[in-house]
Amino acid sequence: MVSALDLHDATGPSEEFGVLLRRWRRRRGTSQLDLALDAGTSQRHVSFLETGRARPSRYMVVALAGALDVPLRDRNALLAAAGFSPAFLARRDSDPDLAAVEAALTFILDKQEPFPAIVVDRAWRLRRANAAAERMLAFLAPDGLPTADDGTIDLAAWIFDPDGLGPWLANRDEVLPHMARRLGPAAPHWAAAGDRSETGDDAPLPPVLALEIAKDGVAVRLFSTITTLGEPQDLALHDIRIESFFPADEPSRAVLEAMAG
Repeated sequence: MVSALDLHDATGPSEEFGVLLRRWRRRRGTSQLDLALDAGTSQRHVSFLETGRARPSRYMVVALAGALDVPLRDRNALLAAAGFSPAFLARRDSDPDLAAVEAALTFILDKQEPFPAIVVDRAWRLRRANAAAERMLAFLAPDGLPTADDGTIDLAAWIFDPDGLGPWLANRDEVLPHMARRLGPAAPHWAAAGDRSETGDDAPLPPVLALEIAKDGVAVRLFSTITTLGEPQDLALHDIRIESFFPADEPSRAVLEAMAG
């Protein structure tokens, strides 16, 4: 858990802040002028901040980070580099302030039955799952799933592992490149992106890209929707994604309903 005391006395040099600011601006493909306009300042001031000739106020750090859509954890890093305490903390699951959010997550997962739904973080570490998702994971990985350093299930490692989900993912070469792009730097460094489908450039694209899973005579096609919390101000909440899976055809619906008993 991040404490407000951890970085309260940080006095990082403005040059360090400038390096971080320039890195984020270039990552977003934004010019100094466009960033200045979005943050309500001048191009000259942005230039001075990047070169260390000026020090930002706390308000300016927040404005620039917001204009660049910097993730909350990295906004804390920008604040620390400028000599300020963090603005965003990570509450524990038992924090009373999170009770309403926890109730909402439970409601969403339960209402998704008999179709799978999971709560993951940005690196696809599994945080929660409904009963349908637990049934599906138990069916596909009866010997268990890999775990991350924090003890949570590492879905990314399993999905990209040729010996994990690989044998059961029929359209692996179509799906994995999309998943790798979604994960970005969080994708396993050994993950193979795969090749494009050989259907040809002229082949009609489906409405959505479905996961085509087949094992032991059971075949399902699933597509997903992703839900995030609106305007999260907590580090842990900012990272979570609710991924809800739906059958892509009637036979898949029948399979999921049968698995539910």
